[in-house]
Amino acid sequence: MRGAWAVRGGIVSLVMLCVCVTGWGYNEAPMLAERVAKGELPPVDERLPAEPCVVEPVDSIGTYGGSWRRLSMGPRDLGLNSRLGYEPLVRWDRSGRHVVPGLAKDWEVLDEGRTYVFHLRHGLRWSDGHPLTSEDFLFHFEDVLCNRELSPVFPSWLETADEPVVLTAPDAETIVFSFTEPYGIFLEMLCFRGLYLLSPKHYLEQFHVKYVDKASLEAQARERGLGTWFQLYHMKANCQDNPQLPTWKPFTLEVPAPATRMVAVRNPYYWKVDPEGNQLPYIDRILYTDIQNGEMATIKAMAGEVDFQARRINAADYPLFMENRERGGYRVMRDLESGAVVCYLNQHSKDDELRPLLQDRRFRVALSVAINRDELIDLLYTGMAEPARGVAGPTDPFYLPAFDAQYLEHDPDRANRLLDELGMTRGLTGLRRLPGGEPFRQILNVFPSETGTGMMLWQLVADYWRDVGLDFIVKMDAPTLSVLQVSNGNSDFWAYATAGMHWILDPVWYMPWMSTSYFAPLYGRYNATGGKGGVKPPPEIQRLLDWYDVVLATTDLDERREYAQRILRQWAEECYTVGICRQELLTIVSNRFKNVPEHIIHSYRVMTPGYIGIEQFYIEPEEAQK
Repeated sequence: MRGAWAVRGGIVSLVMLCVCVTGWGYNEAPMLAERVAKGELPPVDERLPAEPCVVEPVDSIGTYGGSWRRLSMGPRDLGLNSRLGYEPLVRWDRSGRHVVPGLAKDWEVLDEGRTYVFHLRHGLRWSDGHPLTSEDFLFHFEDVLCNRELSPVFPSWLETADEPVVLTAPDAETIVFSFTEPYGIFLEMLCFRGLYLLSPKHYLEQFHVKYVDKASLEAQARERGLGTWFQLYHMKANCQDNPQLPTWKPFTLEVPAPATRMVAVRNPYYWKVDPEGNQLPYIDRILYTDIQNGEMATIKAMAGEVDFQARRINAADYPLFMENRERGGYRVMRDLESGAVVCYLNQHSKDDELRPLLQDRRFRVALSVAINRDELIDLLYTGMAEPARGVAGPTDPFYLPAFDAQYLEHDPDRANRLLDELGMTRGLTGLRRLPGGEPFRQILNVFPSETGTGMMLWQLVADYWRDVGLDFIVKMDAPTLSVLQVSNGNSDFWAYATAGMHWILDPVWYMPWMSTSYFAPLYGRYNATGGKGGVKPPPEIQRLLDWYDVVLATTDLDERREYAQRILRQWAEECYTVGICRQELLTIVSNRFKNVPEHIIHSYRVMTPGYIGIEQFYIEPEEAQK
């Protein structure tokens, strides 16, 4: 199979056209034209590749200039190596579903999905002007990923049958990934995890022991207060710490932390243009104002000091944002998150008497139908959420509305009937006993974030469960302890969130893949260790893993859909988690900020807002705003 589009099914939105545009007269930003005039940069035609990626704007051809104002709580919020630097070999289109070209102009899938051949654009360059070639991929693979000091654990997503991929480069513009077994979802996996496959060899080799004397590197490390050469390497290889690090992404760091205002500026060698030949990005720079807390984010957003931002924007402050939007000169976008708030029910409890209940679908269904989700949403979310089971989500390619329809209704009579069938009798207080006669009193562990309104939400859920005779104590531990407890099988009821989109790329959520498969951590440990640890899953749960093996390997999209939906259908019917709701998230967009879609997908797996194409955002000139 070969092609930029048809190889993955043929249906894509018009986002990126991969064409040869030799002969065009390119345009560039005034700030770059000034540097060309001074002799600091070569002309734009020499900076662009022979086959640049042509990006169709969301609404209109943009204008050059201006600064994108954002808020940050430290370097982690810069996003230059992830969400605002989303530039893998292949990437998601604006639907968030289909694979389109990125650094690679096209590709071939051979040997039933065992071999992937990618062809880079001719003439790519790093932000310092040095050629970007297949050598930079080989360097990252051989000298970073395969170096145990730099990478103690080889990325599992680059393995099949526990064997690592073999990466070769027949020439400067060709990269070949060879797997031992068919890997049908590798292209989609590249869209999600493929940001970290190349490094500027010409720059970073000066900090690597393969190319420089180790004693010299250790001395440099000590000068910077570091202990080892590989700590020095990691510092130099982090684009959010090191302004000298060359990049292939739209913006490069100019003013790093610590600073009250961090700054990223446009990459003069960025390899994309719009349909009129204007080199992207349109925006000159990104300005990050450092803030101390979420309250400050709300204040600054209401004051009109933000151009486009969802991170750190609190949906609970929606009334304040709406009240001040005219004064602040912005609009407020409301979009449902792709995942949902859920409670995980441990499928192999260490409690011998509780385990049969947790493994009985009737008990899990009783917990679900006991909850009045409509009332809960009115009380805590002021209507800015919708009931959801959390079995994938509407933006996922394999989601079906039927998956969210089961066990969502508030039916306490049914809950009581099911609990009675299980032999959970009531005492004089109205609270139930375990079938063996012991009082049912359990701890509901709440993860400290990503759980809606936190303790208030789960206290209300516990009240609904008490109404049907189930006694829960709601508890919140520190984040690290909370995850450790559930991963060790010590939390039988754990409140968190679930993945809603492209879950097949991150199987821990729906398969007992490893100990962080929160619905079955001990089964997951068994799978991850090849049976050396954990507990062997029963046939019902093993079936999920067997189906996922097909999803993982097949290049047939119809077959992939069939088996992915088998997994989701079993989840919907068996009720392994008790879903609560899918929340609305907010994005603040200033009136001057253009080429933003009316709605966006909030998902880490599409690197929001990276999948939209931040390079085509632009700021409307002041005179046009009057």
